[in-house]
Amino acid sequence: MYSTYKIQIHPEHELFDFCDSLCFKAKNLYNITNYYIRQVYTALKKETRNDNQLQVLIDIESHLPRMNEIRLKSFEKARSKPKKMDKKGNIIEPKLKLFGMPTYAKSFLQYDFVEALFKVMKQVDYASMPSQSNQQTMKKVFDDWKSYFEASKKYKVNPANFSGKPKIPKYKLKNGRTTCYLTNQITGIKEGNVLKLPGTPFLLKLGKIAHSIGKLQQVRIVPSYDRYVVEVVFKSEQEKEIKRTEKQTNELVFEPKLVMGIDLGVDNLATIVDNTGHKPLLIKGTRLKSINQYYNKLRANYFCIIRNGKNPKEGIFTTHRLSSLDRKRNNRIMDFLHKASAKVVEIALERKIDTIIIGRNVGWKIEVEMKKADKQTFIQIPYSTFIEMIRYKAERKGIQCIDREESYTSKSSFLNHDPIPTYGEEHITNFSGYRYSRAFYKIKGSKVLIHADVNGAFNIVRKHIGNAFEGMEGKQFLQSPRKIIIIKYPKNAKLKAYA
Repeated sequence: MYSTYKIQIHPEHELFDFCDSLCFKAKNLYNITNYYIRQVYTALKKETRNDNQLQVLIDIESHLPRMNEIRLKSFEKARSKPKKMDKKGNIIEPKLKLFGMPTYAKSFLQYDFVEALFKVMKQVDYASMPSQSNQQTMKKVFDDWKSYFEASKKYKVNPANFSGKPKIPKYKLKNGRTTCYLTNQITGIKEGNVLKLPGTPFLLKLGKIAHSIGKLQQVRIVPSYDRYVVEVVFKSEQEKEIKRTEKQTNELVFEPKLVMGIDLGVDNLATIVDNTGHKPLLIKGTRLKSINQYYNKLRANYFCIIRNGKNPKEGIFTTHRLSSLDRKRNNRIMDFLHKASAKVVEIALERKIDTIIIGRNVGWKIEVEMKKADKQTFIQIPYSTFIEMIRYKAERKGIQCIDREESYTSKSSFLNHDPIPTYGEEHITNFSGYRYSRAFYKIKGSKVLIHADVNGAFNIVRKHIGNAFEGMEGKQFLQSPRKIIIIKYPKNAKLKAYA
């Protein structure tokens, strides 16, 4: 289990210049690595080549002998060492793999090739960063390319699952910054609660959190709204382990008995129901609406001032005031979501829930049909972040968390056991009820009313586990939901985000 402790570094902090320098160098190394990969990959796919592509190929050809010479020495050194045995008792013989010039069939440069090339040519950006950190930055480039190739394969099979054709990784902005990664081999915690960073005499105090979380795994320096966030990643043992593979992310890991269903919304951020007979709960989301509304009003005003009378390609597009506004809004949103997700898990533990099912539709913010004002409110709420917060906090306590497709759960009548089809599939369904008002769902030909969001939450569970509510009395489903308002923080409070 991994835990992250975040510390904001403001411009007056003694570590600010150090963080700024590292992230700038990381951006340069990211771009030059991406440059070599892109030039070779595109050059070998066509007959004519430009000057940049020719120069990169010349650099590789000139340094290739030295690269193979170093690899040959490493091979001879490995052969001279005592032989190792594998689990079956066979002797492991070292293998010599020399580098070769890239070809049309192998136009994508591998990580070990580019790293060896940069070491031999003494590439400035590579040499300027601490060891391990430069390797992690280069690996991030290759991870981005790997994601591109995987997305391209899936796009060819089913383009409808994508909003557009995948594109090769882009360069970072010329004067921008990117995340710098520091491994636990070049960083450490001294005196129990002080973080030592490479290349600087300044130390960062972690406080009591360093004693309670676990073993230091990694440190990330992330640019964030004209500041830097030092993310200290700890590794510790999980309280109740849930063994789950990637394919099982949205599948049942164990047979659920006590199930909680969550329907996400705007005014009601989360509508919570379960099969324990307790009252449904509503976590109010009006605080999020208020934060976003105030943010949008101020940002539109400030942006109008700096762009008034300017052509599309002239003038500035951001200021320190805008960055400060963005940062404060983000801190408030994240603070609220952390409190709300912690409350959800707390309720699940009190009711001894073993499975949480959350409704989510793929692309629901892209294809949503709403009024302009309502759409802005809906799109600005980070539901995916909220779901992931619930997931990792629940799994720490041994509760599995599943998010699934929720189409037609609001239209279907839970009390009448209406079928719940999936959007995009052919179906002919006459639902037994309809949305009577903003808050209530009414059964046709009856005076029975059920809270609309509660009806949707029950259907989310029923769509995944059909028999989850068998044996329960009907009156338990008609209980009026109880509202939960997340405690507001003081206006001048300093926010510390935990993940």
